[in-house]
Amino acid sequence: MRKEFDSLFFLENTGPWRRKLREAEYGSLEHDREFLEQISPIRSVDHITAPLFVVHGANDPRVPVGEAEQIVAALRSRNVPVEYMRFEDEGHGLVKRLNKLKAYPAIARFLDEHVRNRE
Repeated sequence: MRKEFDSLFFLENTGPWRRKLREAEYGSLEHDREFLEQISPIRSVDHITAPLFVVHGANDPRVPVGEAEQIVAALRSRNVPVEYMRFEDEGHGLVKRLNKLKAYPAIARFLDEHVRNRE
């Protein structure tokens, strides 16, 4: 059974063709597991206190959608303001016009609410 915030989630859930490329950059699951666990961003999520807006494409071939969902769940469990938009028909980044028309106004509203109102 996978622990809730597995620090190696990214490499373990990236396609094999992509994992080989990423391991050349980040380190290997086989040889660098302990180091990768130590530097995993999820280990520092408790330091995030600022509101966060997360946008993720469900078909992202580079970053598994579970990465975004881990951060969102961790922040929500600590009552840190977080908004999450998942687009089922997007990959790594927003390219479809209709999705941009949904996401960008939501991001602007979020920034107005959490940044402008703090001045």
